[in-house]
Amino acid sequence: MKKLVLLVMAVGAISFISCDATKSASDSASDMSTQASSTMDDASSQMDDASDKMDDMSNMSTDEMKSYLMNNEDAQQKLKTELINNKSEVQKKAIDYVKTNPEAKSKVAGFLKQNPNAKGKLLEYVFSNPELTNKLMSYIGSNPELLKQAMSLIGM
Repeated sequence: MKKLVLLVMAVGAISFISCDATKSASDSASDMSTQASSTMDDASSQMDDASDKMDDMSNMSTDEMKSYLMNNEDAQQKLKTELINNKSEVQKKAIDYVKTNPEAKSKVAGFLKQNPNAKGKLLEYVFSNPELTNKLMSYIGSNPELLKQAMSLIGM
């Protein structure tokens, strides 16, 4: 009889512990699901914001794009990075501009003599000079097709 009572108590204790562990695991899984859902909602919201921004840019006039580029430090920084690091038509035209425009050419002549084949380095040099940077950004902004390509480079 004692053995039977002990057996029943043991089975009851094991069942209680098992149910408690199952509830705890269920609660943890529910918490993880809630966190994952929240993270997915945040990512979806960010993607929607980026999509809205791209839609806004595609509806902008050339003057609005130029104003955005000329007045937005973040956009200019992104464009500088793209022009220095990635070969593109915009990079080629930017390099040609600073090599051929009389005002810009006179400012980069010494650099070009010392580094005739350093295309990326030339743009780094240009972007280290605020006056040359402004001339190059104005050049890009004044050419509608080049401006569209530049905005595309920075994800706009």
